[in-house]
Amino acid sequence: MEQSLYSQYFCLSLYSKDHPVKPSTLYHILTGKRTASILFKAHSYHMINFFSIFPHLQRGQYDKMIQRFIAKGWINSKKTNEDLYLCEKGKKEVEKYFSKHFYPININQMTQGKPTKEFWKKILFLTQVLSELRYKNNYYLPIEKEWNRQLWVKNWLKRNSLEKQELAVSFGKEWIQLLKELNTIDAEIIVSQLTGHEKFGKTSAQLAVKYGVEPIEIAFLLQRIVIQLMNKVNDKKENYPLFYFIYQECVRDRFSSLSQSTKLTAQYLEEGLSIEKIAMRRKLKINTISEHIIELAIIFPDFKVSSFIPQNEYKQLNTLFNSDEEITYKELLIKMPQIPFSWYRLVQVERSRTFGQ
Repeated sequence: MEQSLYSQYFCLSLYSKDHPVKPSTLYHILTGKRTASILFKAHSYHMINFFSIFPHLQRGQYDKMIQRFIAKGWINSKKTNEDLYLCEKGKKEVEKYFSKHFYPININQMTQGKPTKEFWKKILFLTQVLSELRYKNNYYLPIEKEWNRQLWVKNWLKRNSLEKQELAVSFGKEWIQLLKELNTIDAEIIVSQLTGHEKFGKTSAQLAVKYGVEPIEIAFLLQRIVIQLMNKVNDKKENYPLFYFIYQECVRDRFSSLSQSTKLTAQYLEEGLSIEKIAMRRKLKINTISEHIIELAIIFPDFKVSSFIPQNEYKQLNTLFNSDEEITYKELLIKMPQIPFSWYRLVQVERSRTFGQ
């Protein structure tokens, strides 16, 4: 199956005229290969927001796409290695295409992907249930097939103190107020997705036909609108108590963006356990726990790197980086023998956050 035109131009947009990008590394970023080295590359390429944005992208398709970009003169290599740069011709192609299409600049797939998806699925299903309830219709086909989410709605209705009809009315009023805060097109797209009494929501494919774009662009656009809704609900929680309750549930787990193994390490760290104790308890190598800590430092900007490096070594590492920002680990070992690679990487991550490198 051929890659969509939108996804091709999006991939092209991730190449830079000034900084080299390795195609194989970019592929692993786009498909979400979760290793400390790939996450660091996503961070250093300023692509962490797009980590795992195309989880089903086939390697064969991707490689053919890159070869087409090279053949068209859109990207090339300045040396004989794998690193590729965006050419002026490619830059103009990207600018021309995205002058007429939505670019997902405000989407953070890494940290917002799961909470956004869960929030929207719950809102969609609850909208249908309350709409049918408003018309006292108990015979309809639920849009949500997952039992866990069906059970969630039943429990949500039981927990709420309002009478069901009153609850349905209040929920509808919050919806109307939220839609008023969106621009016309965004509100239209959101409403088109809603299913209720004698109304069926449109799919991304149907909306794509309506607006003359590809389904993937609609999906990105919808994700951006839902994030906007979530932000409005959070900023004005007193105006949207029902929506805010659902929002809180979806964002409560601040570690939802982590792999299960890293998530467990993060929980142990919050309990105050040392790297060594976590490794012993989990029967893992210290290097594995250190990789988890690197992942945490990359994903969470407020992560305190200095807590995991002795103070003297931390100061010395920063002094060496001040002298040579591009210092390699091999060069570092000459001046600071026995320094773990994880300390080197953690300082790199912290400095790139602090100085925008």
